[in-house]
Order: sequence, then C-alpha cells, then structure tokens
Amino acid sequence: MIGNKRHFPVSFLFFLPDILISFFLIILLRNHWMNLQLWPVYLSAVVLAYIVIKAGFFILTTRIVYIRRIRDLKEVISNFKKGKYSIKPEAIEGGDMVSEILRDLTVVGRHFDDIVSTQKDEIEKFKELYNNIVLSVSSYFIVLNEKNEIIFANESFCKNFQYTIDELVKRKISEVFYFTSGRVDDSIDEARRSGESVVLKAMRLMSKNRVAIIADVKISLVKVHGENQIVFLMDDVTSNARKDYQISLISQISESIQKDDEIDRVLYAILTAVTSGSGLGFNRAMLFLTEEVDRVLIGKMAVGPDSFEEAIQIWGAVQGEDLNILEEMKGLSGKEKKGRNFYEKVVGRIISLSDDSIFTQTLKSQKSIHIHDAWNDPRVDPGVREFMDVNEFVIAPLVAGNRSIGVIIADNKYNHAPIWHDNIELLSIFAVQAALSIESCNSLSIVRDQMGKIKSRQEAIVESEKLAAVGRIAAHIAHEIRNPLVTVGGYARRIQQQTKTLTKGGDNIRHAATVILQETERLEKILSNVMDFTRPSTYIREYNNLNDIIMDTVSLLKNVFQERKIECILDLKTDIPLIKSDFNQLKQVILNLYQNAMDAMDAGGRLETLSLLDPASNKVVILIRDSGAGIKDEHIERLFEPFFTTKVTGVGLGLAVVKKIINDHDGEITVRNRPDGGAEFRIEFIVPGSEN
Repeated sequence: MIGNKRHFPVSFLFFLPDILISFFLIILLRNHWMNLQLWPVYLSAVVLAYIVIKAGFFILTTRIVYIRRIRDLKEVISNFKKGKYSIKPEAIEGGDMVSEILRDLTVVGRHFDDIVSTQKDEIEKFKELYNNIVLSVSSYFIVLNEKNEIIFANESFCKNFQYTIDELVKRKISEVFYFTSGRVDDSIDEARRSGESVVLKAMRLMSKNRVAIIADVKISLVKVHGENQIVFLMDDVTSNARKDYQISLISQISESIQKDDEIDRVLYAILTAVTSGSGLGFNRAMLFLTEEVDRVLIGKMAVGPDSFEEAIQIWGAVQGEDLNILEEMKGLSGKEKKGRNFYEKVVGRIISLSDDSIFTQTLKSQKSIHIHDAWNDPRVDPGVREFMDVNEFVIAPLVAGNRSIGVIIADNKYNHAPIWHDNIELLSIFAVQAALSIESCNSLSIVRDQMGKIKSRQEAIVESEKLAAVGRIAAHIAHEIRNPLVTVGGYARRIQQQTKTLTKGGDNIRHAATVILQETERLEKILSNVMDFTRPSTYIREYNNLNDIIMDTVSLLKNVFQERKIECILDLKTDIPLIKSDFNQLKQVILNLYQNAMDAMDAGGRLETLSLLDPASNKVVILIRDSGAGIKDEHIERLFEPFFTTKVTGVGLGLAVVKKIINDHDGEITVRNRPDGGAEFRIEFIVPGSEN
C-alpha cells in the first residue's frame, strides 16, 4: 500500500491454477477412475493445461504487480515534483527492482527535504530582514506598476500620509497626491523611457489627506518577473530646507530693502517668505503694524489664497523651485488675481491698542501666542474668531529695539497641517529679523527723504551758483560791452542823419547804418534780458484762478493762433481752488510755453491746455500739449538750463525764466514726450493749506 490506497492480494492469483487443476483432477477421478487406459491421456492433458494456465496466470499476476509498482513510482516522482519528499514505509517493502528504486528515492527524498528545510529557514530569515528594512526605513516609498497604480507602500509612508495599505493598493499616484505642474508624470515617463533614475529636489508634496512635506524625490525603474515597476522614494527634507532657506530669505529681504523704497513691497516680501513652501510653509500670513499716534494696530499686508483650489495652484506653480523674493515683488500687483478677498479683508483693518484682544496681548507680552482651539479658547473673542475663521493659528510679535512695532499672524487654513513648536520657533526668529528689516526700511526712508531734501538744496545751490555766474557774466558784459554798444549805436544814428544829404550812394550807406543800429539794439535787449533774469524778482501775491490767467493769455495770442492756423483747445475744470500767485508772472509763464509750443509746430498744429485738481496729490495741475516733433531724449534733462537752446535764434532763457517763476511760487514743472507725438509740459501748484 502507498498512502491510504488498498490493493487486491495478487499472490492469490498465483495459486489459482493449482487450485483449478486440483479441482479438475478430483472431478476426473470421480468420473473415470475405472478407465485406466485413458489416464495417461488425461494426465498429459492436465499437465499441459496446468502449464498453460500457470504460465498465463504468472504473466497476468506479474503484469498487475509491475503496473501497480510503476504507478506507485510515478506517484512518488509526482510528489517529488511538488516538493513532497516523504515516502510511506509500506511502499518500499519487497525485493523487486521497483522497491529498490523506491528505497533509493527515499534516501534522496530525505536529502532533498533537509536541503529544502534549510533553504526555507534562510529564505524566512532574509524575508524577515527585508521586511524589517523596508518597513522600518525612515524614507517614504511606494512601488507603482506599469499602469502607475500603487502595489506597495512602506509603513513610514502610510503612517505619515495617513493611509492604510489597503486604501493605497490599486490607486493611481495622482489619486493620492495633488500634482498640478505635471513634473512628476513627466519624470515617471522619463524614468520608464531611459531606464535612468530621475531626482526632483525640494519637491512640495501634498496628499489628498492634506498632509504636506518638502522632499527630495528619486524615481527609479526596476524589473520584477519581467514587469517594469517604478520605485518612488521620498526623503523628507522639510525641516532642513526651511531652516537653511530662512537665511536666504532674510538676505533677499535685506536686498529688497536696498533696491525698493516702498514699504508695501518690503512687507509683501516678508509675508511671501512666511507662506513659501521652501520657507516657513504656512498657508496664509498677515501683518499688522502699530500706529503710535492713533494708538492702533492697522492691517498693512496679507498674502494667501482665497480657496483650497487657489492654494493648490499656487503651490503647484512653485514646485521644487527656490523662492526669489525680488521676482515675487515684481508681481505685487498680482494680489488682485489670487488672494484678493483675503488681502482686502486684512489691509486697513484697525484694532485699538486699548482693546484686550489676543493680538494686543501678543504685542504687550512680546511673546508668540499659539492658539490650538480658537472656538473654545477664552482668550479669543468672537470678533477674532470671525476674522480668522480658522481653529488654529499663531501670532508672533515684531520687536525691534525692545519696542513692539506689530505682529505677524499665520495659519494653515487649507491643508489643516498642525502647527508644531518648530514652526512657531522658526516664525519667531523670522519675526525678529522681519522687524529689523521693517525698521531698517523706515530708517532708510527717512534717510532717503533727508537725502532728497539735501539733493534739492544742492540743486538749488547749483542753480543759485549758475545764476550767480550769469550775474557775473552779465555784470562783465554790462561793463565791457554796453559802453561800446552805445558808442556804435550813436555813430550809426549820426551816419543815418548825414546820409540824408548825400545825392549819390546815400541809400546804401543809410541801409548799412540801419542794420548796424538794429543789431546794436538787439544786443542791448539781450543784455537787458540777462540782467532781468539775474535780478531778484518782486511778486505781487494774490489769490488767482489759474483759468483766468490761461484765458487772458489765449486772448492775447488769439490773432497769432489764427494767422498760424493753430487749433487752440481748452479743457479747464471749474472746481480748481485759487492759488496765491503773481498774475502777470504766471501769465509770462503761459505765454513763454505757448510761444515755445508754436515754435515747435508747423502751421496748422494743435495746442491743448488742461487744468484740473489731482486728488491723489491735492495739487492744481496745468497741462500744455502740442502736436510738434517732441524733444530729443538727451535734451530733456537740460531743457530748463539757462542759455541752453536748440533754436538758431534766441539766448536760451525762455524756459529757464519759466522754471524760475514756478519755483518762486513753490511749484514744479516737468516735461515729457507724448506717446502719440508732441511734448507735454506739466505744472503743479500746492493747494494752500495742504502743505506738509
């Protein structure tokens, strides 16, 4: 027997011929024992029958036995193939050849069984070691099949991103993470195509469970049983990246202060650093500064998205890139595109310093306050809860020189990431640096204002020196030229008178004398203009309407405009305030500018004059535009310099006189080329009572 099978006793068949012959002889003897003559025949027949039957049964029994033994042998071999090396003892009983083979196989089977057992032990040890390595490694990794479906994730990945392995298996990687830039998909395709590993540095990853990290990602191709698989290995570098990058952020902000004098841009740069993925990594940040005079905290800047969809777009746009604050500052006007509602909600919001709110508490204590549960924390009043609309946030004071100048408020409204102690510590350190940056910016603004005043004084001194030089030149001209001019003019007049009596050639001589006299008078007039320019002016100051001055000048030149076919267009606002000024002097200004414009235009030109009140600067503005050829760029800076002119005739004092009169009225004049052609002069006067 082999196994539980039972076999018919084949040995019985071997004795069956003897039994049959014996039975046949008994019957034969019983019926024919008296007939002795037939016994030899009967005996021969019996013997022959016995031999035939015996041989037949022997062959039959032998075949049955060997068929059964061969079947047993095949069964043993089949079990060997299946890794079953044990043989029942009854299968190897007997002295036949098959039994000997089975006994040999028993020895081999025991040997194989020992080998397999040893290998199983080794495999189990390696498997345990592999599982320990894979499951305990600090890096996160997942394995993808050819369809980019997850087929494995280590324990660290599941724990950090809050998934179970059952939730991950058969899900595509795009169903686990938010990817907006396409860099990951492109990198996976590249790894499959080239067979080379692809590394993505400082990649910001956010799972659909809103768990975010900064990681160095390595994407590699491996082959398992002929199938191409992708190993997605992630090393969490969030802490190091943020600490290292903080130094870069502070450096960039300091650089931005040097390059930009607008405090709003500096504040924007600070909050961009707070919310950048590679920086401090908060979702939203807002900044309030103190106004000591009014005793209030006022919202100055806010950076952050208005919705989770906007947050994903913003984070996707900066995947793996180092933040460049200076570049971000160029997009300050972009706040209208993303986060506009948040920006408008914060900027301009006023919190009285006398209120006992969580914001003023931070300001007074000069210590960061971490609110874990805003809905139940008694320190958070209903107004703050409604304003923040988030359960967890942190407030860091801005302290410069032991003086609180404001607060930075940050939260994770959209990814709901917890705010850890490291985040608060880093924000506090950054807030100190930001406060110093703000103070530096304010100080720099003061310095720049003072430098501007000094520059204005220097320019005034230079202008005064120019005028003094002109005065000295004029005095020298008056001394050296005026007396000879008088003499020349006197002799020219005498020649004119004496030539009246000449009958021949008198006209030519008289004409020459007339030319000499005219040029002498022109030189005397130029000399008089120079003396007038350098002589201190006396003004009759009264409150005048600039529109009246413009209308009076236009009326004076009405015939000139008609002769030269110049279209004069007036757009004068009636709501402009009166300006304390000298009517005739400002009329001279308008007259000179009109004359300058007419000289720049061909016949048939267009001259526009506008007057208005600029609400932004609270100044009365006069704009005079012409349709001429404009002014060369290299001439604009020198246009108001004394004696600078581009005309063939003239001394170059017309625009210099204009600038002098306007400056004496505490006004300002500028010039520019219009995009559609021609020049535009802009005159500004401060409204009385609005001076700083």
